[in-house]
Amino acid sequence: MPATMPPKTWLTFFTAAFGLTFLSPTYIAIAQQKKETLPNNLGQPQRTVQSATRVRLNLPPSLGKPNRRVPAATRGGSCIANKQNLTALIPQSNVGLTTIGNPTLYFFIPQNTGAYLELVIQNEDEQTIYQQKYQTNTKAGIVGINLPPNTLAVNQKYIWNFSIICNPQNPALSKLVQGTIQRFENPSLMKKLAQATLQERVQLYAEAGIWHDALDTLARLRSSRPNDFKVKADWEALLTAPGVEFDKQIAQKPLIPQKEAPKLLLNN
Repeated sequence: MPATMPPKTWLTFFTAAFGLTFLSPTYIAIAQQKKETLPNNLGQPQRTVQSATRVRLNLPPSLGKPNRRVPAATRGGSCIANKQNLTALIPQSNVGLTTIGNPTLYFFIPQNTGAYLELVIQNEDEQTIYQQKYQTNTKAGIVGINLPPNTLAVNQKYIWNFSIICNPQNPALSKLVQGTIQRFENPSLMKKLAQATLQERVQLYAEAGIWHDALDTLARLRSSRPNDFKVKADWEALLTAPGVEFDKQIAQKPLIPQKEAPKLLLNN
């Protein structure tokens, strides 16, 4: 896909060419189950083994927005401990796709003494469609922030901003990350997903370039199998894949259970 294509037209192209490689694909290894038949003379039944398969990861192109996976440098004091960075788990293109109206956004949130966390989502007209404050987390880790139902409309592009508000009286001290998200529908993909296991869904989402759904599905799989080293390896493979390229320090950060995720502050 030419780099000069106007930002507003690439999704139309993507939808028309769905299933084709519109960028040079990258590959990640995802564990999947397959049946292995033992020799008949052993008199033993089939057994299930784990194997790694190469999964195509197609990522949408950049929309020309500055990369803001980590905050820009700020002067003055910081409310974040140990010089760690708030980090948005999105590709280097700064663009993520989803198929649902209430996706989950993932961030590494370091231990901090901020006043609160804040998520703001704006449409293409820079109108705020969602704004919510959250309690600061008590320990460092990767956190999923759930959006309410029907937040995103189909075929619309949104900009989200997620911040650690260190001092409400001094916005310059806040730590902010930013990304672009777009929702689309594909009925044939939905049919495949309806009959797929969680591992298979990760593969389907990755091959379709649907970053947020692939990451969330793998996060839920990891939460349900915290001691499964193969699932952990899949998680690290996804986060370090070409086009994403987080270092292993981020990929190996603990995943905070949903019940321990930052709670909503009701007095917004």
